[in-house]
Amino acid sequence: MSMKSERRFVAGQLWIEVTKHREGPPLVYVCRSGKASRLFTDPDKLLKFVRWPKSTPTGQLLREWLDHWDAPEVEPQEQVKMVT
Repeated sequence: MSMKSERRFVAGQLWIEVTKHREGPPLVYVCRSGKASRLFTDPDKLLKFVRWPKSTPTGQLLREWLDHWDAPEVEPQEQVKMVT
């Protein structure tokens, strides 16, 4: 069972969409680069597939965007009532 796609990264012929899942791998990246399209669960393999150098501004943005999804989610704290 999958959830709705969260976010897209688009740059020229590169198109990436990330989907959060309840079951199976937590994140699945759908990547289209040029005329090829693949699914990835590992951001490192995705970067190897797209071959976008990190020395370019777009390469830096792509890596920041991927790092955003790898960051652990922080659950909001429940409301705490202080007793005085």
